[in-house]
Amino acid sequence: MSIVTGPPASAIRNQPITQELRDLLDAAALAVGVDAIFVVSGGQPAIGEGTRRTGSTRHDHGRAADIKLFVGGVVQTFTDASGGPVVADFVTAAAARGAIGIGAGVTYMGNDTIHVGFGTSVSDHTKLTWGAGGRSANAPQWLRRAAQAGWAAAPAGHPVAPVVGGVRAMGRYEVIARGGLNLRGGPGTGFPSTRTLPQGTTLHVVAVDPTQPAWVRVDLEGDGLLDGYVFSAYLAPIAAPGGSEAAEEPGDDGIG
Repeated sequence: MSIVTGPPASAIRNQPITQELRDLLDAAALAVGVDAIFVVSGGQPAIGEGTRRTGSTRHDHGRAADIKLFVGGVVQTFTDASGGPVVADFVTAAAARGAIGIGAGVTYMGNDTIHVGFGTSVSDHTKLTWGAGGRSANAPQWLRRAAQAGWAAAPAGHPVAPVVGGVRAMGRYEVIARGGLNLRGGPGTGFPSTRTLPQGTTLHVVAVDPTQPAWVRVDLEGDGLLDGYVFSAYLAPIAAPGGSEAAEEPGDDGIG
């Protein structure tokens, strides 16, 4: 079982990470044989909620962490030419389980620390890697390959539903149910189906139902009007175009 330990109290980003991120890191660690994870930099207040924060919004409310991986008590390292078998495999496993923001680089945070987390906000679904200077253009090739391998495997092995703890709820999604997905008048199978949305249908998730969180309210036309409810397990997020933007990492404390 992996152990996730937190940053020291003196760190700027010393708040806990979300349970969703902890579960993701634990699952990735178990999948590749990592027995301990040390969180160098964790959560921080959002803008306007406190002054003890730095860098981009990725770490707000614990939705990202900068971590070191340990196997047998030894920290795992990489170079920009090679991720090393454990670090690269961990990146792939984390991406397959829902991580969409991943950064690493020798001149970024050193050769033993990587950034793993979600987007810049709960509505940001952009899949992005970055390296030196916090820029995606500088992401090492091994990091790009490892993350892409995980994202490619995600739909079959670990589909990312939009409603885990209300995270990643808003945004564009695609129907991945082979036989189509019922659009219903309410949040549950007890409500009549008004139509069947074919596989590949794109829609906008506008809210998670507060009483039945596995069901989401959707807008099919993108005009702000509600069309009904669908079961979220059969939806996959559609990444926004990207790949060359600055990730605004690391922060002023030298940690992403």
